[in-house]
Amino acid sequence: MGGKPTETLAKLVPNYEPLDYSEADRLAAFVDEKGFDYLVPGCTDISYQVCSEINNGRFPGIDTPANTCAINSKCEFRKVASSLALSIPRVLSLAQASEVDSVIVKPVDSFSGRGMTVLLDPAPDKLNEAFEIACKVSKTGSAIIEEFVKGQLFSHSAFVWNGAVVADFIVQEDCTTNPFTVDTSRVAVNFAGKILKSLREDVCRLSSSLHLVNGLVHTQFIVRGNRYWIIEITRRCPGDLYSLLIEYTTGYPYAASYAAPFVGKVTSLRDVGDVQERITRHTVTSKADAALWGFQFTVPLDIRLFVPLATSGDFIAASPYGRAGIFFFRSSSETEQERLYRKLLGGELYSLS
Repeated sequence: MGGKPTETLAKLVPNYEPLDYSEADRLAAFVDEKGFDYLVPGCTDISYQVCSEINNGRFPGIDTPANTCAINSKCEFRKVASSLALSIPRVLSLAQASEVDSVIVKPVDSFSGRGMTVLLDPAPDKLNEAFEIACKVSKTGSAIIEEFVKGQLFSHSAFVWNGAVVADFIVQEDCTTNPFTVDTSRVAVNFAGKILKSLREDVCRLSSSLHLVNGLVHTQFIVRGNRYWIIEITRRCPGDLYSLLIEYTTGYPYAASYAAPFVGKVTSLRDVGDVQERITRHTVTSKADAALWGFQFTVPLDIRLFVPLATSGDFIAASPYGRAGIFFFRSSSETEQERLYRKLLGGELYSLS
């Protein structure tokens, strides 16, 4: 179900329902009319939020509206994180912004970097302007100011069952087109053990404190040196075929494990095991509005999968509003993956002209 019938998935599936699920009343009426047995949120925060809103205890695997707000709202989550002593960037008032070297201003309920501004010199006039921009993007007209933490972005995808992490993955995430929109990633094979142990403890503490239902807890965090800061946590499946990155790399049934609690089944408890293939995932976007012609690669690639989201001649809106495709490629060794990954981050692996 969705409000954009021209999107790829809408055109692929035989039982697509053109309904804007962000309209909770319409979604609730449709669910009541059809008498569905299960309800599975998609890959957006609003999809999980609205499923929680209309659930009323009818469908398994979905958190309460209060817990959904506590996790999805940036303001509410930071209150919860502070109460649990989770490591997060310092939240600042307008008056406190001058106490740090740089800040990031963001809407409390946006995604993909929309409405976000980084100020390396948070002067009052620039800060007020950034705050107004963020509030305009927010559906609730609210924004927060945080100390801007520099470092490497990662994600921690953990499947929690009965309060324990039964399977988890660390993924390195990077932004090549838009500084706030992840478009390039790979499983971090040799990730620091102490930080991973601490992240697992964080997830279990959060799950226990809020009495979260079984299922996925997906965390984005920044690492600098031996420290990490949690940026956000969600309970919906990450988008842009994130699940396939995990499945191709490790063989773990990520998508099925995500869906399992929503259909009354148990998440896969299978041992994650060793890396099967070294896979890199990349979402093709553009820094400016453009018409797609094609993809010209500068070096040969072992493409595992390419999913076109547009065809030649289609208009591609600038990131984060447009995407031309998603591709996954194999590397024969850690050295080769590192070399190709660096070329991708430097914009040297392909062009759209």
